[in-house]
Amino acid sequence: MAIRIPELLTREIGHRLEEFQDRVRQLGLRTWLNESYRLIIGVTCLCMLLLVIVAARALKSSPEHVFQHGKTAWFYDVNTGKLFTAGFKQVGPIAAPSGPTPSGELAGFRSHIYSYVLDPNENDLVVGFLEQPDPDAPRKASASDMSDTRKWAQSRLIRRVKDKQWVQVTSPEGRAIIDELMTPNEKGQMLIWHTAQ
Repeated sequence: MAIRIPELLTREIGHRLEEFQDRVRQLGLRTWLNESYRLIIGVTCLCMLLLVIVAARALKSSPEHVFQHGKTAWFYDVNTGKLFTAGFKQVGPIAAPSGPTPSGELAGFRSHIYSYVLDPNENDLVVGFLEQPDPDAPRKASASDMSDTRKWAQSRLIRRVKDKQWVQVTSPEGRAIIDELMTPNEKGQMLIWHTAQ
């Protein structure tokens, strides 16, 4: 069944369209546009240039994460339970200030330090996890280059300070350690990662 528009409404719509066309003619918009073709071409070129710039920026690849590092990194002395700093390019384990472990191994492990405040003092710092290179990793990543987090995760072993066993970052146990750090505390605060200065 076709919808039938009343004749009175059809006439009223036609009348309104004629009024609109008359107003457009009075403004001389069509004449002005015909005479200003250079302006129209210029505006069109400017719009096309902006479109190309926006498309180029949208398609430009960027790194997953950008980390800013200092010249030193945090290390944890497993003999004393204290933090110390060493060169950022050192991987660990390294010699700790307290000397070797009772078994004769190096006691300094690279550590990832967090706190709930932006400008923490020593008491506010929390050791999130310790890290060391995975000797069985097929791909190696330098300790100072964390721009490719996937490559870093595939070449590292981590553990909490209280744990005895090292686990791969990409394993379920490793993900559990990372997820624990990303969970807000009872006040809803998130841990903030801190670099050594």
